[in-house]
Amino acid sequence: MKHLSLVKLFTALAVINVYIFVFNVVGTVSETAQTEENVSSPADEPQGTGTQDFITSDNTVDTTTAAVKIETLSFGTPSMSNSPVYAIYQPSELVQNMPDDDDPEEQDDTDIRDKGIIEIIDDYVPPETSSSSSSSSSSSSSSSSSSSSSSSSSSSSAIDIPDNSDDEILTVNDYGTVVSGNSLDIISGIVANEIGGSFAPEAIKAQAVAAYTYVKYFNEHGQTPSVILKDDVPDSVRVLVNSVLGEAVYYDGELIQAVYSASSAGHTASSVNVWGTNLPYLQSVYCELDAQYDPNYGRTTTFSSSDMKSRIYNATGISPDGNPADWLVIDGYVDGKYVSSMSICGNHNYVSDGNTINITGRVFREKIMNFDIRSNAFDISYDPSSDEFTIVTYGYGHGVGLSQNGANNLARYWGWDYRQILEFYYTGAYVA
Repeated sequence: MKHLSLVKLFTALAVINVYIFVFNVVGTVSETAQTEENVSSPADEPQGTGTQDFITSDNTVDTTTAAVKIETLSFGTPSMSNSPVYAIYQPSELVQNMPDDDDPEEQDDTDIRDKGIIEIIDDYVPPETSSSSSSSSSSSSSSSSSSSSSSSSSSSSAIDIPDNSDDEILTVNDYGTVVSGNSLDIISGIVANEIGGSFAPEAIKAQAVAAYTYVKYFNEHGQTPSVILKDDVPDSVRVLVNSVLGEAVYYDGELIQAVYSASSAGHTASSVNVWGTNLPYLQSVYCELDAQYDPNYGRTTTFSSSDMKSRIYNATGISPDGNPADWLVIDGYVDGKYVSSMSICGNHNYVSDGNTINITGRVFREKIMNFDIRSNAFDISYDPSSDEFTIVTYGYGHGVGLSQNGANNLARYWGWDYRQILEFYYTGAYVA
């Protein structure tokens, strides 16, 4: 009898141990999953880069310079000189997190060729005028047509999507490689990368028209804009792009530079305050929904004083000393929350390569912080107890033109269609 009781006791202990083990494992996994969910990016947050280039009256574009793949939304604004130039910016810090060349998840040019979506042009020469661009398009339409047909035949999509591109050829710079393809493939690839398929349909259509206008503007000026093309395009995105394909944004009968970014800071930024060129359709626009619903509004990032001191010295040659609370002073704002001027240790400018650079919010974000803060709209504070700087940013990207998050919110909460959205962000422009 005593022997039986011991057996029961050991059995009960074994059952309890198994129960505790299972409970702990399940509990740990559930807790971990919840933590990851909490820190993940919002589903509606754009994953693209926004527009990377801007043309001024004295601009020329060097198509031989390779653009860098950037994992953030704000990339490649023009240089800090008084005459902004082609937007290629390649700080070494931004390359460190790039995938290795032998990463199996990275696609090479052969993969793109095999899919027949775009044609890679090894010896591309940009056309000098829009007319030559048109002739170039017509001369390559036959090859593009064959590529399109091969793409259609090899597609695994179960949805038959009509192609309204009418074999129009667009040329872009994707990851430093000049590629050409029909407008439906090119614009669908851009939209899929920028905002994907989770946004409201009218916001996706607005993005499609803006991207088409942007690329077409550059092509008609004999230049190739830097974009990122996503190969895996959802059918829903392709259908929406196709529904507005060929529509563009105009001002006084001319195509506009339809630049866009992830989100504004409650106001969009005007082109003159970002790139130094005042365009009537790229004025600051108040967009309250960005401040209300944008996941990028009010982001907080902290930096130690030693880190900040190193960044300042490496970028400007200024060596901070004394109380860190006196190092960074914002002197003024423009277009709402965008920093127009600031001083570093009492200096309002510094010299780089023989050029005098005025310290603005944009200079601070790009040159000193290496894009480690999301916007030129920010506040700075210093906490002596932690010896850290806290930077609160508003919006994501250069902030000029269309706000992707704003477009989504205007469509979702106010029921605006794509024409209303575009004509809201591009002042005095119209869609046709």
